Amino acid sequence: MGRMATYSGREVTWEEALNSDEKWGPDSYEMGPLPVDPVPMPGRKR
Repeated sequence: MGRMATYSGREVTWEEALNSDEKWGPDSYEMGPLPVDPVPMPGRKR
């Protein structure tokens, strides 16, 4: 609700926030491995 008010620049009511179709999160939540960049090491190049 606060984000909606901030982005729109106007006052937002609870009814507007609850009935809104806006999505503020990812499409899905999944568990599993995450891509991780290699850790930089001094004196070594990739």
